[in-house]
Amino acid sequence: MAVLLTVSVTLKDTGGIGSRTRAVSDLDGDGMTEEYTLVDHHLTVREGEKYLWRSPSDWRIDNFALGDVDNDGTVNLVLTLWKTGSFGSIKPFWQTAEDTSYKNHLFVYRLQNKAMKQVWCSSDLDRPIVSFTIRDVDGDGPSLVVEEGKYRKMSGESYALDTKAPVRTTVWRWDEWGFRLVTY
Repeated sequence: MAVLLTVSVTLKDTGGIGSRTRAVSDLDGDGMTEEYTLVDHHLTVREGEKYLWRSPSDWRIDNFALGDVDNDGTVNLVLTLWKTGSFGSIKPFWQTAEDTSYKNHLFVYRLQNKAMKQVWCSSDLDRPIVSFTIRDVDGDGPSLVVEEGKYRKMSGESYALDTKAPVRTTVWRWDEWGFRLVTY
């Protein structure tokens, strides 16, 4: 049986110096606890002394949570990150040029056979995620409750969170293949 919410974490930007967050859980249900450690915006997943997953070095992870966000009965790793590009190595047919924008994304993973497997990875988000939790807001199962901010253009196609812009709270629910907006 899956746990609705094990842990939710929000990091404040400290300039990447000394920020550290740790959570433990058994996502694959094998009786062995994994350790999820976010240090200076890089996440590692370890079981005992064995590393199961490390976030790519060009990602800047702000937040992560553990919960059944896709309502399939298993706990997922959900994270928000900043990275270059919207689509990865396989691009949609309408994308003719390389996407070099640096923006915010939401990724969902499942731990399976001692490896992190992608469940769902967003393209660039219209509004960057400031923080989020996974919780049942209406008795219909887990939802993603998100505080969204606005982008601030840095240079070229590089963006950052505008810390002076107002934040709005939205609720998203898994809908077969992705999230749909429930309310804001």
